[in-house]
Amino acid sequence: MKKYIFKQYNPISPKLYQKEEQRLKQILGDQYLIEHIGSTAVPNLGGKGIIDIMISVPGKLMNQTSQLLQKAGYKFSASGGDKERLFHQRDCYHVHVTFLGSESRKRAVAFRDYLIQHPKDLKQYAKIKQKAATEANEDRDIYLAIKQPIIDEIIQKACTEFK
Repeated sequence: MKKYIFKQYNPISPKLYQKEEQRLKQILGDQYLIEHIGSTAVPNLGGKGIIDIMISVPGKLMNQTSQLLQKAGYKFSASGGDKERLFHQRDCYHVHVTFLGSESRKRAVAFRDYLIQHPKDLKQYAKIKQKAATEANEDRDIYLAIKQPIIDEIIQKACTEFK
């Protein structure tokens, strides 16, 4: 199974997110900020079809939260170099645990919100994502190198707009 693919946006994604959010609240309680991030959180943006979820907790509770997720069947793995996140996955869900006020959360939310409000940039980003999926040949470094310039550009625009 190919890791880097590009699927058209699936309108069922928000419902899948809501179902998993309810599951997470049963595991963790409802005192933490749980948000839908990533491509499936942006209507009309295609991608891998992974439902990315960010959970923001007090910093001292990140490891405890991670342990609860692991006991509930989420697999813990490396965070891809982002020291502000603990990464977990289960089925089509990627769960990122971060601390309240983290730059990682601010960037993810600003990126999502900016793309929702700027269809021209969304369309451009979707093209680059599709190109990256096609040209990466399952190489993570190539995939990220193709996408990173536009991601950086959009994050800069988003952070300026949403200050």
